[in-house]
Amino acid sequence: MKKFIAKIWNGIRKLFKKVKEETKELIPIAIKIVQGVKNAVDSPMGNIIAKIITDAIPGHADNKLVAKVKGVVEAWVPKLLYELQTDNEIANIADPDKQLQAILARIKLSSKETQNVVYHGLASLILEKLSDGELSWTDSIAISEFYYREIVKKEKRN
Repeated sequence: MKKFIAKIWNGIRKLFKKVKEETKELIPIAIKIVQGVKNAVDSPMGNIIAKIITDAIPGHADNKLVAKVKGVVEAWVPKLLYELQTDNEIANIADPDKQLQAILARIKLSSKETQNVVYHGLASLILEKLSDGELSWTDSIAISEFYYREIVKKEKRN
C-alpha cells in the first residue's frame, strides 16, 4: 500500500510541476481563503469578506490580484456555503433515510460547483474512515481524486 501511495504522490508532484507559475502563486491564497472562512466561523466580525481577503493576501499586493481574489470570494464563498448549509427542516427529520433523501434533493438543486465540493469531500471522508487510520485526510483526498480522474473517468469514456 505504501508503494501505491508513493506512486500516486509522484504523479501528483509531476502534475504540480506542470502547473503554471501564476497558478502556483494562487494556491496559498486559496488555502488562506478557506482558513479565513474557518476563522470567521470561530469569531464573527463586521466585514467578513474584507477580513478573508486580508488574511489571504497580507501586506502589499497588486491591485489586480486583490480585485481577482475579491471577485472570487464575493461570488463563490457565500453561494457555496449557502448551498451547503442544512436548514432546520431537514435537521428535524427523525428518519435517517428520509433525512438523507431531503439532503440529496437539496444537493440536486445546488450548483455544479457545490455538488463537486460535496462529492469530492464525501469520497475523501469515506476513504479515510474505511482505511481505519491507514490513510490521512490528505492522502484520501489525493487518492480519491487520482482514482476518479485516472480510472472512473477513463472507464466512462470507453
